[in-house]
Formats: sequence, structure tokens, C-alpha cells
Amino acid sequence: MKTKLILTAVALILSLPAVAAFTFVVKGYEVSLDEVRLPRNEGGTIGFKPCEECDYQTNYVAADIRWQINGRAVTFEEFTEQADLLSGKDHTVTVTQNIKSKQIAKVAMAVRDYE
Repeated sequence: MKTKLILTAVALILSLPAVAAFTFVVKGYEVSLDEVRLPRNEGGTIGFKPCEECDYQTNYVAADIRWQINGRAVTFEEFTEQADLLSGKDHTVTVTQNIKSKQIAKVAMAVRDYE
């Protein structure tokens, strides 16, 4: 029994340097749909408030940005169309930003009764 405990402790100690090697590459913000300024075209900029007291920040969208509704990939046009329908209602959008490039990598929202 002691052998198993010692081997487990050694394995945990040896795995600590691997945990320290993780680096974050993206940062996510959950913001109200009404506080997100979507781009006018696919290669534009997105403006949003990271917090209620914060000023708007504007970032370019990445060339390979992903638009998602309910976890499903959609086109930019489909996303903006759905966002227009939900405008003024209480919905949140998750904006994911690449930390190095500061570009927006993904914009996602959850919508009830969406097919």
C-alpha cells in the first residue's frame, strides 16, 4: 500500500513542471449583445465593453474568425441576421480574443428556438 502511495506522490511531483508549461493563448469576454458592435463586413472590427464600467474597446477580427450560434458554426451573414433579430433582448455574446495578436478569434451566442 505504501508503495502505491509513494509512486502516486512521485508521479504527481514529476507532472508539476508540465502544468507550469501551459500558457493561455485566448481570453474570453461574456458581454451583452446590446453592447457589442459587430463589423459591417467579415474583415472589419468588433467593439465591445469588457465590463460594465469599462470603455468600449475595438479589435480587428481574425482572418479565420469563427461565428457560432448554439455551438454550431454559421456564416457571418447568418450571425448578424440573428443578432439583429435579438437586438434589444437580454442575450449575451461570448467574444474570444487571441492574446498575442489582440484579434477576435471567435464570437458565439446561445439562442433559444434556433435551428
